Amino acid sequence: MRLVLDAMGGDHAPDAVVEGGVLFARAYPGHELVLVGDATRVRPVLERAGAPPNVHLHHASEVVEMDDPATAAFRRKRDSSLRVGFELVRQGEASAFVSAGNSGAVMAGGMLTLGRIPGVERPAIAALFPALKGEGRCLLLDAGANVDCRPSHLAQFAVLGEAYSRTRLGVKRPRVAVLSNGEEESKGTQLTRDASALLRRSDLDFVGYVEGKDLFSGDVEVVVTDGFTGNIVLKTSEGVGMGITGLLRSAIEKRGGLPEKLGALLLKPTLAGLRRVMDYAEYGGAPLLGLQGVGIVAHGRSSPRAIHNALVTTLQHVRAGVQEELTRCIANAAAWLPPHQRGRKADGDEGND
Repeated sequence: MRLVLDAMGGDHAPDAVVEGGVLFARAYPGHELVLVGDATRVRPVLERAGAPPNVHLHHASEVVEMDDPATAAFRRKRDSSLRVGFELVRQGEASAFVSAGNSGAVMAGGMLTLGRIPGVERPAIAALFPALKGEGRCLLLDAGANVDCRPSHLAQFAVLGEAYSRTRLGVKRPRVAVLSNGEEESKGTQLTRDASALLRRSDLDFVGYVEGKDLFSGDVEVVVTDGFTGNIVLKTSEGVGMGITGLLRSAIEKRGGLPEKLGALLLKPTLAGLRRVMDYAEYGGAPLLGLQGVGIVAHGRSSPRAIHNALVTTLQHVRAGVQEELTRCIANAAAWLPPHQRGRKADGDEGND
């Protein structure tokens, strides 16, 4: 299998990205990795890292910056690492594309280059959260690709998330819910109420509304919302994770007594395990569900370890046959989605809005 990695995407590119790619290539010598980016900047990092023979460099002279307008930058910078990487997938020269760059541009590039699965109106970013019980994981989508959504978008996110949870995460019968400000049917907005009405007609295991806390409870495996809300939830959760670790360290240092120090020493393995569960780097990247091809968005602050894990996630995604199941489930959803709310096959001329 051949995977493509955007060497210029992310806050610490190209160094951290290239180093993470080399870690992956060493761990999976039976697969090829293509690094796309400015050869004058990437090659020295490759040489320092001691890249194995299954790593290849594909030159791209331009970079889509983190603050560039998503669709406009992708259209204008025709030799960007983002565009060239997606083109390699579209042409069948690679199985998937991974980038830690501008997430809006990655989504727009995926839609413009690969198009959407027939029937999908809007692809979504699917973010994985740790859960206390049940399957131990909860999938949230959309995590930031679509700020404004219609009820049919949320219903399709549910179909995509349920299929991914079954195929990739191994959940036999994922429970699906809509994120709201309360569990009662009277809560929520017109968007959440209309989306819930659609999902009650589906053959999914739809349980209704859940609150933000239920992402971690383990009571559901798939939660859908609009990208504006989903991205706030994602970033807030990251902040809470970092805050808890910092507050614990601060409290121990402030008291500074022998009991506290001994307690911290005894709890060190437990806290390390908790940090790994809460660390985005452990989960690697978030898949763009709904594209006609595999695209993975890694965190903008990705370290080499995070890039390595994003590539592992991508490899597992392709191996599991996720794309085929997504396509099948969206086609079946036409039986309960009203005709005027069904998506259409994209011709690749639309960007993320």
